[in-house]
Amino acid sequence: MSKQPVGLPGLAQTDNDLIARLLGEALVLLEQDRTTARQRIERALAISRAPKGRDFVREKGVLPGWQLRKAVAFIQSGLGTGLKIDDVARHVDLSASYFSRAFKASIGVSYSEFVTLRRLDFAKHLLLTTDRSIAEIALLCGLSDQSHLTRLFSRSVGFPPRAWRRRLVQTALGQVPVEAH
Repeated sequence: MSKQPVGLPGLAQTDNDLIARLLGEALVLLEQDRTTARQRIERALAISRAPKGRDFVREKGVLPGWQLRKAVAFIQSGLGTGLKIDDVARHVDLSASYFSRAFKASIGVSYSEFVTLRRLDFAKHLLLTTDRSIAEIALLCGLSDQSHLTRLFSRSVGFPPRAWRRRLVQTALGQVPVEAH
């Protein structure tokens, strides 16, 4: 499996799902990280050319699908907590060092980067669906404080969370965002 920079709606279930996801990720990554985008395209090409019936989830060094889904579900359910890699590895009956390597080989990003991406997705969800303060959202997402969320969010999205929320609300109301004037 591989990295999904924008979000992880679900893990691929078929070769076609995996190919589509890899190509979608490559498009997103193309401007930011051409090397990683190329790797995604090469992997999609290899999968498309492989004999049918080959189980890519069982490649050497990657987590089997069931283990990956169990780990991702555990991570998702614990986003508001410390989420130590040892706890996730233990949850899927692996050592932390093996889990770390296999997780990165399976998803395409490190465990800590994956958790950060999921926390940012959760923060976006809360920003859109609640009127909670940025500080409260940061804590609900397992981050240390508002400035931590603002720093990660700005680096990833290009706007601080408050400006992102305001921009989306204005767009939803059919107003021209203030920054566009």
